[in-house]
Amino acid sequence: NNILTIFGTGAMYDYGSSNQAPWRSLNTAPTSLVLEEGITHIGNYAFYLCSGFKGSLTIPNSVTSIGNSAFHNCKGFTGSLTIGNSVTTIGNAAFGLCTGFTGSLTIPNSVTTIGNDAFRFCDGFNGSLTIGNSVTTIGNEAFFKCYGFKGSLTIGDSVTSIGNSAFQLCSGFTGSLTIPNSVTSIGENAFSSCSGFNGS
Repeated sequence: NNILTIFGTGAMYDYGSSNQAPWRSLNTAPTSLVLEEGITHIGNYAFYLCSGFKGSLTIPNSVTSIGNSAFHNCKGFTGSLTIGNSVTTIGNAAFGLCTGFTGSLTIPNSVTTIGNDAFRFCDGFNGSLTIGNSVTTIGNEAFFKCYGFKGSLTIGDSVTSIGNSAFQLCSGFTGSLTIPNSVTSIGENAFSSCSGFNGS
C-alpha cells in the first residue's frame, strides 16, 4: 500500500546531503509514513525532500528528539501533525516547508527548545497554536510565514527568548496575545505583520 514504516528501538541514524536515507532511492515514493513506538530520535534529514507523503503524521511518545531538517520540504501531508509528549527538542528546520498540515498544532509540555526555522513556511495549519509550558527558547523564524492559523496563539510561561522573525507574517491568529512575564528577550520583527490579533 505504499506505506513506509519505521520501527525498532533507539535512535535513527542522522543523515545528510552526502549520506541520504535509503528510502530516498526507492523507485516508487511511499505515500504514507508510519513511525512506531520504540524510536527515540528522528535523524537529521531523515525524510528530507520526501514530498509524496499524504495524510497525518504522528510522532510517537517514545521519541525524545527530532533532528535538524528531519522533515524539511515534506510538502505532501494532508492531515494533522501530532507531536508525542516525550519530545524535548525540535531541531532547526525540522518541519520547514511542510505546507500540507491542517488543524491545530500543540507543542507538548515536554519540549524545551524549538529550533531556528523549525516550522518556517508551514502555512497549512488552520487552527490554534499552543506552545507548551516547558519551552524556554523559540528560535529565529521558528514559525515564519505560518499564515494559515485561524485560532489563538498561546505561549507557555517558561519561554525566556523569542527569536528574530519568530512569528513574522503569521497573520491569521485571532483573539489576544499574551507575552509571559518569563520572556526577557524578543528578537527583531518577532511579531511583524501578525495582523489578526484583536486584543493585547
